Amino acid sequence: MTMWFPDPLDPTIPRYRAIAEQLAGAIRAGRLQPGERLPVVRELAKALNVTVGTVHRAYALAERRGLLERRVGRGSFVSRALAPAPDAGLVDLSLNRPAPVPMGRSLWQALTELAADCEPASLLDYGPSQGLERHRRLLADWVRQRGLEAESDRLILSNGAQQALMIALGALTRPGDTLLVESLTYPGIRSLAGLYGLRLRPVAMDREGLCPAALEAALRVESGVRLLFCMPWVQNPTTATQSLARREAVVALLRRWQLPVVEADVYDHGESRWPALSALYPERGLYLGSLSKMVAPGLRLGFLCAPAPLLERLLAVTQATALMVSPLVAELAGRWLAAGIAAELARSRREAAGRLQHQAREILDGLNVTADPHNPHLWLSLPEPWSATDFAREARDRGVLVTPAENFAVAHPPYPAVRLCLGGAGSPEALVRGLRTVVELAREAPGPGAFRL
Repeated sequence: MTMWFPDPLDPTIPRYRAIAEQLAGAIRAGRLQPGERLPVVRELAKALNVTVGTVHRAYALAERRGLLERRVGRGSFVSRALAPAPDAGLVDLSLNRPAPVPMGRSLWQALTELAADCEPASLLDYGPSQGLERHRRLLADWVRQRGLEAESDRLILSNGAQQALMIALGALTRPGDTLLVESLTYPGIRSLAGLYGLRLRPVAMDREGLCPAALEAALRVESGVRLLFCMPWVQNPTTATQSLARREAVVALLRRWQLPVVEADVYDHGESRWPALSALYPERGLYLGSLSKMVAPGLRLGFLCAPAPLLERLLAVTQATALMVSPLVAELAGRWLAAGIAAELARSRREAAGRLQHQAREILDGLNVTADPHNPHLWLSLPEPWSATDFAREARDRGVLVTPAENFAVAHPPYPAVRLCLGGAGSPEALVRGLRTVVELAREAPGPGAFRL
């Protein structure tokens, strides 16, 4: 089949959106099929006479919409998740949702109280890019409970952790810089690296996450290193958590090389109160988080805590990317924080995740699984001779969506594994069915046609 290229772009909308819209239309019309390869970025940019950054933004938007998937070393493809399900119901173990808990009563009560005792105009007008002071104070209290003595005047509110990361990279890097990341990392970092023109350099990991020896080696041999991004708590996707000794070793290296770090903290810690990297390295540590994984994904309230000298640069990027967080959303979240509802919802989700993890452990018994008991995703290392991509493809054909290691790898993944998310299966029965399918598949040998990498 001839590789797809868009028709002339709609001049009334931004070009990156026009490319993404044409891609969506081609999929709807059947001109593009699930699994079909898309043009490489530079080739498409040349054909359309647009910048490489424009195509990167278009592909990133299409990826967020679930239209395409990227495979390390192979390119971009129409998402296989768009293919018809083999039977009535796909079991989705790919989307990293928090464990489901009832929320209707809490939301109704908060909205009713908000409507009764707030001046609507104050929540529907423009606000400061940093966020209202009362909301920042409440989030600073939340952050203090997670291992960082945050001050409200060093907090910037954001539309989720993704925008917080976008702000940090936009303020601290320039095109051509090198960004150090864990060898398996949050996929959104690749989209932002493409947008900002950054080089990603993977750093090896072990069961405690980032390896200090590998970090030091990267700092010695790489040129143009500007920043480290990592997840010290419940790393996505591997669930690794850095011990106190590991954090101290990482910070000692960063301080020696005077390298800033952006740490993401979005999952439940359970009883752990180890200090954040930013607490150990306050002069160059940036701490970002959100309420999505612990309270409610739809709130889209994130935050970035940074050293005071960096605030002006960070606020400039905040204004350029989103101007501000909605005061209405921040007020709702603030009321939940002040009344203890956010903490109660987090506790309920933690307990629900524990039950899901216990159930998964029983079904997956005998397989090589790592997990954090307070959070609803786990990491399954696959037996030989499976590759992660072939395993995910075969699972999809049997009605179960999982995420292969390739989706998280900056270079070729070090070993075959898949991430399983327990919070979005849809029902307890669907979760059991999906996990049993994973077990059956893991104990089989790959069929003919596998290993096409």
